[in-house]
Amino acid sequence: MTDTDELLYEVDAEGIARLTLNRPQARNALTFAMYERLHDLSLAIDADPAIRAVVIRGAGERAFAAGTDIAQFRAFATPEDALGYERFMDRVLGALEQCRKPTIAAIAGACTGGGAAIAAAGRPRPAPRGGGVAEELPGRAAHPPGVGRLLYTSDAAHE
Repeated sequence: MTDTDELLYEVDAEGIARLTLNRPQARNALTFAMYERLHDLSLAIDADPAIRAVVIRGAGERAFAAGTDIAQFRAFATPEDALGYERFMDRVLGALEQCRKPTIAAIAGACTGGGAAIAAAGRPRPAPRGGGVAEELPGRAAHPPGVGRLLYTSDAAHE
């Protein structure tokens, strides 16, 4: 898969932008290239008057997104690497949060770490009954405040 195959993007005739995290074999864990593309697409979508709303989803049925792919951290050797990662995530998530288009995270399956942060950047946040969201795994770097206010689940969200 190429980087663009891992984050699919299309806009339908009604002006709905659809982003699909497309790594179902890895529970849609994000690579740094996927985050970078998400950042760039967030800016482009915000600037495009033809786009009315955004839907972000994960491919497959197992996960919305399992966060950052652990393989991305193999090159980290210093505390500065971890701090650089947090600055990178702040930039990416900031672009998504600042997008003025209604952004919906269509959560199905696992939604953890960076995936939960992506979902938190959008409003509203419907999730299927029984869907699970976790802010972070123990011992991992934290993401921006507010991830805990992430989602609601109700029968009304599914009608």
